[in-house]
Amino acid sequence: MSIENVILWYEKNVNYKITRIFLNFLVNIGIIKNDVDLELLNSFMLEAFGDEYVKEDNFLKIKKNRIPIIDKFKDEPITINKEKTNTKEIQLDKIINTAVKENNKQPRNKFKIENLGGKKLKLVKL
Repeated sequence: MSIENVILWYEKNVNYKITRIFLNFLVNIGIIKNDVDLELLNSFMLEAFGDEYVKEDNFLKIKKNRIPIIDKFKDEPITINKEKTNTKEIQLDKIINTAVKENNKQPRNKFKIENLGGKKLKLVKL
């Protein structure tokens, strides 16, 4: 299914709208392919109870932890650029790079356990 058809399907059947830039992000990180498998995407995005997807007010319900990710890619950037390169792809790369940098900012601490004698242990930061 094409990305445009997936967007239309989500507008009609799901209680939350997704954008083309969000789907392009999923393609870039390898979760889905350009020819979107709707069942795979739904298993990733929608709440399920057993084998059935959860409905709320006659719409399928999206998982709560997916909403912040979708909101990050909610607005497609509007830019005017006369170059031949696609500015949306460049801005998508910037968003992905900033997300990776934010994730890598957390310090990586190493620890070891020392035996103090008997049954006593101590956690020591390296």
